[in-house]
Amino acid sequence: MEILIFSQNSTYKELIDKMDNLHAHMGNIEYPNKEIIDAILLDGDSFDINNMGLLREKYPSIPMYFKPSQIKSEQFTKTITRLCAAFKVTLINEYSTELQVVEYCINNLTNKDDYLSKRIIGFFGTHNGAGVSSTTLNVARALSQKVKEKVLVFSLNSWDPADYFYLYKGQYLNDLKVDLNVKSLSINRLSEAIYHHESFYHLAGNRDIKMQRFYKPYEIEHLIQTAQQLFDVILIDAGTHFDTAPAAQAYLSSNMKFLVTNQEEKGYRGYYPYLFQQIIEPSGGKNEDFMLVINKFQPANALISEKKLEEELKYNNRR
Repeated sequence: MEILIFSQNSTYKELIDKMDNLHAHMGNIEYPNKEIIDAILLDGDSFDINNMGLLREKYPSIPMYFKPSQIKSEQFTKTITRLCAAFKVTLINEYSTELQVVEYCINNLTNKDDYLSKRIIGFFGTHNGAGVSSTTLNVARALSQKVKEKVLVFSLNSWDPADYFYLYKGQYLNDLKVDLNVKSLSINRLSEAIYHHESFYHLAGNRDIKMQRFYKPYEIEHLIQTAQQLFDVILIDAGTHFDTAPAAQAYLSSNMKFLVTNQEEKGYRGYYPYLFQQIIEPSGGKNEDFMLVINKFQPANALISEKKLEEELKYNNRR
């Protein structure tokens, strides 16, 4: 399979060339590669989206994939989404690492089994206070008491370290920042950082306020990959901020995803519908990706019912 890449990042070519029966070629809009091409990968860091139509004219029928650079506004998200839809280009999540981009494309082209881990479970919230951290830790405790496998909890909410539910004595996500940045995190270093609480293990999240938006996708990918060498099941408390690298990587890495909410209107009518429309849906996410968890459910007439809450979330997400 021959893949044409429009990028100044040589890592894409290196990753593709390492795979069996795959070959990568670098191109540009003025002098596109004339060989037989099976697919095209467009890197938003170097490819001008205004040339998408011109490229589609030259290659009218082959699959194309576009990985945008980090999008700064909802209007730009809409522009990219419309262009990709108009020219039949598949949009890839902006927080994907180079490896995740390549694996997504290859999985899509070849219909191979999902490359994501079957043992990584992500918990996400519709809004602050929905109970994501408590739900994740409670599930970890219950699961770890019933199975022999080693269970780890990653608290990857950049705004909440989740270290206050019990006497936490481990290190924090920000303590590993240097190791993650240079991709040198070893299983021994990770073992030193995590805390064994009762029957499960836990790495508390970020508590450095100035670091909240400075984690990078490849750093969190490296953290998760290292943990997979040590643990059988990884539960991730991803919080509610899908526009951060930790939460985005939790979404990309989790094969099973839970959406945690409650009956507060600010969640199902306020924050989450906008989050879904502006971040999750444009990168290919769907309502069906999540299983719904409703915390502190009260069957009171004044509060929304479980059935109505499910309908409300789906309705808002489609608007």
